[in-house]
Amino acid sequence: MDEQAEIHLRLRPTDYYTFLAAQQLDRRLPDGSTPRALHLDPERPLDAPAFLQCSFGINVAVVTADHLLVVSRRSDRVRLAPGLWNSSVNEGLSRHIDSAGRNAPDLHAAARRGMREELSLEPHEYSISLLAFVLDVDKRAWSAHYYARLNELSGEQLQARMSRGVPDRWEHQSIEYVPFRSTEVIRYLLRPDRIHRWAPVAPSLFHLALVHVHGRASVERAEAQAVRRGLTR
Repeated sequence: MDEQAEIHLRLRPTDYYTFLAAQQLDRRLPDGSTPRALHLDPERPLDAPAFLQCSFGINVAVVTADHLLVVSRRSDRVRLAPGLWNSSVNEGLSRHIDSAGRNAPDLHAAARRGMREELSLEPHEYSISLLAFVLDVDKRAWSAHYYARLNELSGEQLQARMSRGVPDRWEHQSIEYVPFRSTEVIRYLLRPDRIHRWAPVAPSLFHLALVHVHGRASVERAEAQAVRRGLTR
């Protein structure tokens, strides 16, 4: 019996200015209330008016052929989460770019677009897998999480390629490479100079990528050990 899962998404058009307004959920209105208090119930995070659900991003955890996780720091010039550490690739879904005619956006194609624009990688150079759909309940931002493994390029080779320029050169201000082992990635996530400087969905992406490759039991064990060590310091 074939039990392949099918996921159906219902999307609707929005615009950039609505998106920016929806990021200000805690701004005080003239009567003292906030959009969050007026429209959102913290006990029911999946229920929200459509105009506050206008962000859908693609986040990819990229691992090189020599087992290094690519971690990016967002540029200070970007509007959303400037200067924060983030996924290897982060791309917002675009109705004009990712939809062909009347067809719905292709999420895999959007992920490949991000790989090309941000890391100068072409589809034949990696394999890619969908991990999950997630929701940042603070900003009401939806995301499709992906894992991508480079077929041949090492971290050093990827770095050399990017040094020659990438199409979306202003997206990141720096890139770091972390050994893709549970203990190493978790320690990196919890570093004192990182722990409060992550874009909202990046830690969940890296956790799911570790689980995808190394298995849930070993990853959760490493996470529990890291937390215990932090509490005893």
